[in-house]
Amino acid sequence: MSIINADPNELTLVMTLIAVALSDDIGADELNAIGSVIIAIGTIMVTIAAIKAAQELKQDEKKQKDEIQKQFEHLQKQIDQLKAK
Repeated sequence: MSIINADPNELTLVMTLIAVALSDDIGADELNAIGSVIIAIGTIMVTIAAIKAAQELKQDEKKQKDEIQKQFEHLQKQIDQLKAK
């Protein structure tokens, strides 16, 4: 099962249960440190995801542009053939 397809309420509940279970026997300083590390990892992952999304969008736009260019060239050939007749 992909995390993308997970029910948001169930995912939130699972994350809450994990956080509470992990926090039970940990002191405040260590808990702050662990939380900061998890937040840093999450921030980096979100940044990477944004970069990948932007790159994928750019690739899609280039493919669309190339396809339009091919269609234009094909239409131009057809026009030239009609003019030649």
